[in-house]
Amino acid sequence: MKPPIPKDEENRIQALHRYEILDTPSEQEYDDVILLASQICGTPIALISLVDEDRQWFKAKIGLDVSETPRDLAFCAHAILDSPETLVVGDALKDKRFANNPLVIGDPKIRFYAGAPLITPDNQALGTLCVIDRKPRKLTEKQIESLQALARQVTMQMELRRTSALLQSANEKLSQLSLEDALTELYNRRGFLVHTKQQLRLFRSRRLDRGLWLMMADMDGLKEINDTFGHQEGSLALVKIGEILQETFRETDVIARFGGDEFTVLFIDIDNEAGGTVSERLEKNLEVYNANSGKIYKLSISYGLISIGVEDNSSIEELINQADKLMYEQKRSKKKLNI
Repeated sequence: MKPPIPKDEENRIQALHRYEILDTPSEQEYDDVILLASQICGTPIALISLVDEDRQWFKAKIGLDVSETPRDLAFCAHAILDSPETLVVGDALKDKRFANNPLVIGDPKIRFYAGAPLITPDNQALGTLCVIDRKPRKLTEKQIESLQALARQVTMQMELRRTSALLQSANEKLSQLSLEDALTELYNRRGFLVHTKQQLRLFRSRRLDRGLWLMMADMDGLKEINDTFGHQEGSLALVKIGEILQETFRETDVIARFGGDEFTVLFIDIDNEAGGTVSERLEKNLEVYNANSGKIYKLSISYGLISIGVEDNSSIEELINQADKLMYEQKRSKKKLNI
């Protein structure tokens, strides 16, 4: 007999997928549970079965070679209907629901089945911990209680697995946020230092006949923009500077908002003429933006650019100070931005 669909099937399936456990490799924690279930109940077959839209899939199994069967044939698809009760079938050939089931009349020739539902904290039955025999039998009350206790352990293990995955994801996002500037979505100071130190180590260890370049840049006239047009406009201007830097440099270059109106870039010299070509591209991109932005003010950047040779063992902080001095020399030589 084809098993009915649970009334809350949509929410049950959503709950199952939340655990992201379907089609995952075997894990010792689950294998240990079915070993205990098999030994306690004295059955040759024990399974942790999860019922999805069209199949039952076995997270852990003893006594069967297959990893899944169609849902229409699954005893467990009936067991989840009786949640939280354990479904016990003493002799499948005498039960009209299963007498003609191919898994009963053919391999693995199921005669006895007992399945304790795996019930989530929000009362969704995802599958069962079940034990199976090829001959009719009965379980004692204590065996059924033990099976139910082990089923609860499976659910708890799934909860722990899910919680661990959520914590890992949250930590990864937090780590990413701690390296990223929220406004421009470029690296922040910390992100720049982390990645630049890695790049420097790689660069120096490979002893390449090419240089690194470091640019420290400062947006001109941010205070005037804030005072005249408001801080929201100033923030938009900072975002646009970040976008122009991304247009100017490559995706492999390390670009960051270093703090306030300061930006910094580390990039590998491809053609040994990076200083000149980068300056030209940057000025051109600024010019194109200013000509088409429709803004009253013009965006401008002062910057200092230094080349880092393979033999240069200066720390990143020392290199930043060198580029910073050049940037402020250029800034002092420029007139204030006219708004």
